[in-house]
Amino acid sequence: MIGAPLFLGMALASDPIDRPAAPNPVDGECHKVLPITKGKALPQVIVEPPGVAKCSAVAVPLSQFSDLLQTEKWGVAIQSQYKIETSRLDMEIDWYKNKLEQSNQPVPWLEKPATQRWLGRIETIVIVGVVTAGLGTTYYYSSGAGR
Repeated sequence: MIGAPLFLGMALASDPIDRPAAPNPVDGECHKVLPITKGKALPQVIVEPPGVAKCSAVAVPLSQFSDLLQTEKWGVAIQSQYKIETSRLDMEIDWYKNKLEQSNQPVPWLEKPATQRWLGRIETIVIVGVVTAGLGTTYYYSSGAGR
C-alpha cells in the first residue's frame, strides 16, 4: 500500500526537463529584431527598393509575444517552487530512510525484553537473599544464640 505513493512521489520528484538549446541561425534570416508599426513603412534594413524582403523573419503579434513572455516568467516561478518542494521532499525521504535503518538494526542483547525480565528476576532473588541473610543474622545475634 505504501509502495505506490512512494513510487509516485519519487517519479514526481525527478528533475525538470532542461530547456532546449537555442537553434543555430538560419541562412538568410534578419540579423536583429525590428519593430513593425501600423501605418508606417517597413524598415529599409529588411526591404529592398522594389518592395522585396532582404531577409526572412516572423512577425509575431504583440499580444502573443506578451503571452509568451508571461508564460516564460510563470515557468521560471514554477521551476523555483518545484525545486523548493523537491528539496523538502528529499529531506523527508532521507529522514524516513534513517528511521527505517534505525528500526532494522538488531537490538543489543541487554536491551531485549527477555533479557531484561531475566535480569530483573535474578536481581529480585539476590535482593531477597541479601535481605533474608541480613534479617537472619540480625535475629541470630539479637536473640542471644550467637553468644
